[in-house]
Amino acid sequence: MKQKSKGRIAVKILLGIAALLVVIGALNYRAVRAVWGNWTVGHIDMDESTEWAGGTTYEKVPYAEESPSQYLDLYVPDMADGSTPQLYVIIHGGGFIANDSQSRQAQLMYRYFRDHGYACATINYRLAQEEPFPGAVCDCKAAIRFLRAHAEEYGYNAEKIAVFGESAGGYLAVMCAVTDDTQFMDLPFIGQETYGDVSAKVDVLVDYYGKVTQEGEDEEWAALGIPKIVYNIANSWISGDALQGYDDIHSYWFRKNVSEMTEEEKAYSDPSHYAMTNPDLSYLYSWIIHGDCDITVPYLESERFAEAMSEKWGADHVLYKLVPGMGHASDPLYSEEILGELDQYMREHLK
Repeated sequence: MKQKSKGRIAVKILLGIAALLVVIGALNYRAVRAVWGNWTVGHIDMDESTEWAGGTTYEKVPYAEESPSQYLDLYVPDMADGSTPQLYVIIHGGGFIANDSQSRQAQLMYRYFRDHGYACATINYRLAQEEPFPGAVCDCKAAIRFLRAHAEEYGYNAEKIAVFGESAGGYLAVMCAVTDDTQFMDLPFIGQETYGDVSAKVDVLVDYYGKVTQEGEDEEWAALGIPKIVYNIANSWISGDALQGYDDIHSYWFRKNVSEMTEEEKAYSDPSHYAMTNPDLSYLYSWIIHGDCDITVPYLESERFAEAMSEKWGADHVLYKLVPGMGHASDPLYSEEILGELDQYMREHLK
C-alpha cells in the first residue's frame, strides 16, 4: 500500500509540474525553457566522505572572536614538487539566511581545487538571523586577513589571493574584491595584535551567479520573460516567515526595506558603487559566470556588472560566461570542463 501511495504522490507531482508548464507556456516560452532547464539539469555524484588523503585538513579554525559562526575550514595539499600551494578562498551562498562552510556548492568547488594543488579555505560567516549587514562582509574580510597573516604557519602562498562566491556568497566575494582596506575592516581577526594591519586585498574574483544588486528585479524578470509566479514558486524558501515582514531577503539583511533606503544607504551596500569609485582595481581579474535558466538571480545582473567592470578596468580584466540551460546553482557549472577553464584562468592571474 505504501508503494502505491508513493506512486500516486509521484504521479500527482509530475502532473502538477506538467500543468504548471502548460500555464507558463501560455504566458511565455522562455519561462518554460527556464523551468525545464532547472528541472532536467544534470547532477554530479559527490563523495560524501570527509576523509582526504591529499594533504592536511584543519576544521573549524576560528578567525575572529565575536561569534561561534566565525570559523573556516582549511585544506592544504601536499605538493609533490615541494612548491607552496596558492590560496583559494571560498564563500558559500544561501540567501544570507542558510548554509554553512560545507554547502554543496562550496564542496564541489574546494574538492576540485584542493586536488589540483590549491590550498582551499571555505569561510563560515554570521547569517542574517544573527547579524545584519554589513556583518557577513566584515566576517569575510577578517577571514581573508587572518588567512594572509597565517600563511607561513599553515604552509600556503597568500601574496595573491583568489576568492570565490556563489549567489549570496557571490555578493560577499564581490564586496571583498572591490572594497579597499579602509572599508568593512572593523572586525579584528585573531592574531591582529601580533601581525598588525594586514591587507584584505583580492587579486582574482570568481563570481558564480552573484546577487550583486538590491533593486530592479521585477524589471529584469520582465525583460527575461519570467512571470512573477514562476520566481515566487522557485524561491518560496526565502519568502513568508523567512523575511520577517520585510519586502525581500536583502531588506531583511539590511533590517530596512530597500525601497525606503536613501541613495547614500543604497550606495553603502552596492558592489557596483565600490567597483566604480575605487581609485585602483587595475590589479583585479574577474571570472563571472551565470546560467541563462537561472530563476533565482537574473543573469542580467552578472551581465551588467561584467560590462561595467570591463568598461572601467579593461575588457582583458573580465571574463564573463553565460552558460545555456543552467539554472541557479546547477551542478554542471562545477563540471571538470568548466572548473578546468577556471583553473587555467586563476593560474594565469595569480602569478
